[in-house]
Amino acid sequence: MKPSFKHDCDTCKFVGKIFLAMPDWLGQFGIAKEKTADLYESCEIGGSKYILRCSSRGSDYITTNNFTEYML
Repeated sequence: MKPSFKHDCDTCKFVGKIFLAMPDWLGQFGIAKEKTADLYESCEIGGSKYILRCSSRGSDYITTNNFTEYML
């Protein structure tokens, strides 16, 4: 499996894809228009553990410690 969207950090580890539970709700904040997101383990120590990349646009991502809250 390969990521669908470009991520700007080569150190973060691509884990897989998830189906987003609320793409329409997230879309009103300019975050997600797609129904899936690429899931990464973040390389940042002390920050959020996961990154959900929703498009290749730089600002279309979610950082979280619990990605399951965004899943179907």
